[in-house]
Amino acid sequence: MTTAPRKPRRNKGGGKLGDERAKAGVDTADRGGASGIHSLDPEEGELFEHDPADIGPNPMNRRLGLRNMDEMVESVRRQGVHTPGAVMHTDLFMEKYPEWADQVQHPERTYILGPGHRRHAAALKAGKPMLAILRNSWAKELRVEENLISENNDRENLSPIEQALQLDLLRQRGMTGDEIAERSGYGSRGTVTRYLNLLDLPQEIQDEVHAGDLSQKAAYVLSTIKDDQDQNDSDAAHALQLKARGWMRDEGLSAEAAKNRLKLASAFPAGNKSEPTPAATDEADSTTTPSGDAGDVSRGKQDDQETEAPAAPATGDSRTGQPTGVEIPHQADADSNSDRDTETATDTDTDERDRLLAAAESAEQRDLACQLVLTEERYASAGDLSTLLVNAVLNPDEWKPAAARAHEWLRDMGKGPKLGRPSAYFTEVAAGGNANLMRRAAFAIALAANEVRAAQPDREWDDRDRAHLQFLITSKAAYQPTEYEQELLGLVSTEAK
Repeated sequence: MTTAPRKPRRNKGGGKLGDERAKAGVDTADRGGASGIHSLDPEEGELFEHDPADIGPNPMNRRLGLRNMDEMVESVRRQGVHTPGAVMHTDLFMEKYPEWADQVQHPERTYILGPGHRRHAAALKAGKPMLAILRNSWAKELRVEENLISENNDRENLSPIEQALQLDLLRQRGMTGDEIAERSGYGSRGTVTRYLNLLDLPQEIQDEVHAGDLSQKAAYVLSTIKDDQDQNDSDAAHALQLKARGWMRDEGLSAEAAKNRLKLASAFPAGNKSEPTPAATDEADSTTTPSGDAGDVSRGKQDDQETEAPAAPATGDSRTGQPTGVEIPHQADADSNSDRDTETATDTDTDERDRLLAAAESAEQRDLACQLVLTEERYASAGDLSTLLVNAVLNPDEWKPAAARAHEWLRDMGKGPKLGRPSAYFTEVAAGGNANLMRRAAFAIALAANEVRAAQPDREWDDRDRAHLQFLITSKAAYQPTEYEQELLGLVSTEAK
């Protein structure tokens, strides 16, 4: 019995070759730069060779450029294209994606690329045929966008901006972050968000990320800087982001520190002319204003219905110790002449009042800087924490006001138990066994001990106060000292004012 001849077969992904293709044999005339079995029209999912000049680029490809091509071209020249790209029939792609049809550069070519633009470019330059798999089903099922991402074997060669642009194609189709993550293979909605946020940055910063001059992590932090309307892609937000980026370049700040400095600048505009804090009517009122990130926690409605207030004058600002709502008394110099005239006394009173106000305003800014430092998960190194705690532990009289201030900060942040009394709060923190919260609480008390001390208006600054200010300047808050504080640091002399 005579055995029927086998049909010519190639490395196929789906379907069988038809009878007419079997009749054609393997010696069919050259077609599109291919020979033998590769000259036959491919079926869906089949691997074949084709002339790269008859394959066009895909307008959905978000690459901004093809990098590191010399080595790839040389490899293709020696060995050919070993990793196939994916192609679709151009007319089918244009039919299924009419919104992209006018952006197809070569509608006359037989095929259009899916993934594989670097391999295609290398094959063109090396004069070798393109190895490809037919994926018409992608166009039919409108899955080209996600497959350009998930099946792109050269993803490591894409910059974060190029990856963001590719993911943005799925967002434009109305997909949620979870759907994009699932279809693109990027793992989680958070990962997708960190990429897509890069596209909200001003073009100048995007260019730096694409060029590798700014990390994706730092760029994402900059992308979270928003304007007064809570927008991160407006002209106002872009101006803030560029300002922060400038600080990063000029002063070597981290993105987090630059962002925190903007928070300080926003809370205290240029000139340091914040309004004096209204006088508290009683001790309870001085702790009832809700603020910070934990909007559901009010200092006026404490769980224990009792609050330990910082040691401060009953009629003063609980943060700075500065008397408010009353006339600031004149503090005469010891060697002043008792018979100075009224005009000189008035000038001296005014100077002293200005000094006390400047001290109070500076203390407000430092207080916010302390809170910004405290919000960081890595708020202090072990060395920083040890040094700060030594001061607090060796000065037990500072414990009560420091604990009250630290408790206020931590409650505003929503950290720890919802207990109204500082002593009860810190007892609960210690008993809870949460090592990270305990460390944060200890750091808060140590930081508060230094700040409460530095904010006292009736004492001269010493090395400990200056060290506290220097810590804030070099921390992630990137605190900028006020003119008053620069004088205390010796950076500006009173005569130069």
